[in-house]
Amino acid sequence: MDLVEAKGFSQNRHPWEMARAAFFDRVILNAISGKPVRILDVGCGDAWFARQLLPRVAPGSTMTGWDIALDEERLAVFSDGLPPAIDLTRTDPQGLFDLILCMDVIEHVPDDVEFLSDLCQRFLSRGGQLLCTVPAWPSLFSTHDVTLKHFRRYTPAMGIKALTAAGLTARRTGGLFHSLAMVRRLQIARGARAEPLDDPLSIPASHESVGLATWNAPKVITGLVTGVLTAEGLVSGAASRLGIELPGLSWWALCTKV
Repeated sequence: MDLVEAKGFSQNRHPWEMARAAFFDRVILNAISGKPVRILDVGCGDAWFARQLLPRVAPGSTMTGWDIALDEERLAVFSDGLPPAIDLTRTDPQGLFDLILCMDVIEHVPDDVEFLSDLCQRFLSRGGQLLCTVPAWPSLFSTHDVTLKHFRRYTPAMGIKALTAAGLTARRTGGLFHSLAMVRRLQIARGARAEPLDDPLSIPASHESVGLATWNAPKVITGLVTGVLTAEGLVSGAASRLGIELPGLSWWALCTKV
C-alpha cells in the first residue's frame, strides 16, 4: 500500500491489493524457481506484500523493504511482529539482491530511467531480476493519480523504453486488471480526467486515508470482488505466457539485468 493512502498498518486489505498479490506471487515464484533469494522491495509501503510473500519463497530467503517515506513512527508500527527474515529501512539498503520489486514506484519519480539505472547498478546482482509494475495508459490519468502524486501513466511501449534504457531486458510482460480499466474509463467519462502536473510532489499530503485504505465493504462483497479479480489474473497470466498483452489498469514486466 502506498504510504500516501494510509497512516498506519491496516489488516483490511482492498480486493485490488489481494488479487495483485496473488498474481505477482505466481510470477515471482516461477521466476526464482524454488531457490533461496535476497529480495529488495522498493517502495514497500507498510510491508504487507512482503509479509504475505515471505512464507511462499524458499527457506533461507530474506526480504528488505525500502521506503524513504518510512519515518521513525511508521518504522515502529510496520516492524511490529515482522519475522526476522524481513527488514525495513528508510536509508539505502546494503549489498546486492537477486530480485528487486519495483511495484508501482517509478510513476512517482521525475526521471524514471535514472531511477531504474541507479537501482540496477547499485543493488541488482549479475543475472538478477527486476519486477516492475506501473499504472497503465496515459488516457486513464485521473484525479486519483494526482492525489497519489503520479508523474505519469505508461503505455507498454513507454514501459519497455524506460526499462531498456536502464539496462534491463524484459522477459515477460502483460496487462492486469482489465475490468478495472473499463471502470476507470467510465470515471473519466464522468469528469475524473486530469492532466499530469509538472511537480506532483509539491501537492500537500492529505491528512485523511485515501484510495486502498478507504475500502470498508462487508466481507462477502470483499470476497466476491477479490475472487473475480483473482480469476481475471489467471487469464492475464495465461495470456502473458502466450506473449499476449491484454490491456488493463496496470502494466508489468519481469526483467533481467543486461
